[in-house]
Amino acid sequence: MRRTDRCRWSNGEAPGGAARGATPPLPHPLGLGPRRFQEHDLEVASLAFSADDRLIATASCLKDAKLVVLDCATGKVVARQALEPGKRISACAWSPAVANGRSYTFATAAGDDLTLWTLDPFTGQLAGQKVVLGSVRREYSSLVFSLDGAWMLCGTNSGDVVAVNVQRRAVQTASPVCNGTVGALILSPDGPAPGGGVAAVAGGRDGSLSTFVLPPPGAAVGPPGASAWRELRAFALERSTNQLSLISSAQPAALTGAAFAAGQPEAVAASGADGSVAVWSTQDFTLQCRAQEPAQAGGALCCVLTQNTIISGWADGHIRCHGRAAGGGTAPPMWIIPGAHSLAHTIGVTAMRLANNGSFLLTGGVGGELRCWDMRSREMAAHMKLHADRITEVAVMADDKHVAAASEDRSWSLWDAGSEKVRTTWRTNTSLRGLAASPDKVSVVTVTTDRKIICWDVRSPEPRWTKVESHGTEAGCVASDNRGGAFATGGADCSVKVWDWQHGAEIAAGTVHTGPVTKVVFGPDDRSLVSVALDGSMAFWQLA
Repeated sequence: MRRTDRCRWSNGEAPGGAARGATPPLPHPLGLGPRRFQEHDLEVASLAFSADDRLIATASCLKDAKLVVLDCATGKVVARQALEPGKRISACAWSPAVANGRSYTFATAAGDDLTLWTLDPFTGQLAGQKVVLGSVRREYSSLVFSLDGAWMLCGTNSGDVVAVNVQRRAVQTASPVCNGTVGALILSPDGPAPGGGVAAVAGGRDGSLSTFVLPPPGAAVGPPGASAWRELRAFALERSTNQLSLISSAQPAALTGAAFAAGQPEAVAASGADGSVAVWSTQDFTLQCRAQEPAQAGGALCCVLTQNTIISGWADGHIRCHGRAAGGGTAPPMWIIPGAHSLAHTIGVTAMRLANNGSFLLTGGVGGELRCWDMRSREMAAHMKLHADRITEVAVMADDKHVAAASEDRSWSLWDAGSEKVRTTWRTNTSLRGLAASPDKVSVVTVTTDRKIICWDVRSPEPRWTKVESHGTEAGCVASDNRGGAFATGGADCSVKVWDWQHGAEIAAGTVHTGPVTKVVFGPDDRSLVSVALDGSMAFWQLA
C-alpha cells in the first residue's frame, strides 16, 4: 500500500506557501482535486480539520493504532504518533487558537480518556498530555473547543457535557443535557453568551436538541438552559441571541407505512408508531401537514392518501380520517370508523389499500380478517375471513373486483370482493411479509421471512419464478410500479432494491436506512420511490 510522504513546514512558510504568521485566504484543502490519503493500514476511526483548514488529524485504533496529522495542501505527513492499542478514538477536535502563530492544539477522546495534543508543524513535534479527570468518569462521544480555545466541551454517553479548562488540563463542571449519548456539540459562532460564558447546542441521540451556557469562571453553575426538544427537527440558530427557530421536523418514532395519492407525485404520507400521520413534500422534503393522536390510539400501522384526506389504520382497531392542510399545519380530524378491526382476542388495523376507482377501502387486521368499506357511507361492504394470523399486506387487483391478502400464517389468498368468496389460496414455507399486484391483473409478487421473492400467476398453482436470498436478511415489504415493469423490496438488512417483473433480475439497489425497511411505495409517475424504516427515517429515491 502506498503511503503519503512526510513533510516539515519551513520557518518561513505555512501550508500552501503562506508566510508564517500570515493567514491569507486559502483554497479548499482539496482544491487541487480529490486526494486519497493512505497513511493508515486498517481503519480511520476519527478525523478532524483544523480551524484554518490547513491540517487534518486522523486516528486509527486497531492493530495499526496511530495518530497522523496531514498537510491538506500537499497530502504529506506533518506528524505521527503511536496510540494505545485497543482504545478507539471516538472524537477529535481542534482548538481555534494558534499560539505564537505556530503551535496548534487539538484533543482526542478514547473511552474514558481525554488527551490534549500540542503540535508544532514547523518541526513536526507532537506531544500529548491527558486531562485530569478527577472523580468525573465518563465515556466521551463528542468534543468542541470554545472560540478562544480556553475551554473544551465534551459530550458523554451518559447524557451530560463535561467542561475542561484547557490551560489547567482539568475537568471543571459536568451538566446533564439529554437522556443517553450526546451525539454532537456546536458553539454559537458569535462568541460569549450575554453576560459571559460559552453558548452551545447539544444534540442527543434520544432525539433532543438542547441549548445551554457554560458560565464564565467564578459564576454559579446552573442547570443547562433554556430549550430542549424531544423530536427529530432541523433548527436555525440565531447567532446574536442563541435562539433556535424551527426549519423542519420529522416523525421521531418508527415509521410503519407510506402512500401516495393518485396523480399527486409531489406529496407522500407516512404513518408512525408514535401516533402521528404526516404528509411530506417530495420536492423540498418539508412538512405539509400532520395529525397526532393520543397514546391510547396505540400508533398508526398503515395509511393511504387521497387528494384531500389521509386515512390511517391504528393499533386500537379504529380507522381514522384527517383532512389535508398546508404550510405544516395540523391535519383536522374528519371521521372515524371505531372498532373496524376489533375482534374478541385481536385488535388492530395492519394493512389498507384504496380501490383504483376510489369506491371502497380494503383493510386487513391482526386476526387475519379482510374487510371492505364503502367510501361514501363508511359502512362495511364485505367481510372475508380465512387466514389464521395477522394480515401483513393487502392489494386491490386492477379490475377492482378481486382483492388479495398476505398473512403470517404462511399463505396468501385471492378473493372476489363482491361475493366475499375466496377464489384460491397459495402456501409458502415461511411467513409472508408483503404482497404486491401487477397492473396486468394476473401477476402477484410476495416476500417471505426466508429471504425469498416469489412471483405468481393467479391462474396457476405454482410460482412463475422464485428469487432466493433476495436480501441479506428477511425481506420486509414489496411494492409494484404503476406500469408493471418493475417492483421494489425493502429488507431487514436496511436495503432497498428494484427488480424486473418478468424475470426477477435486480435493476438497482441502495442502502441509506439504519433500521429494517417497513414500507416502499412508487410515485404515481414511477419517477420516484419512497421507503420508510423502523429507525424513523424516510428516503426519497430518484428513478431513471
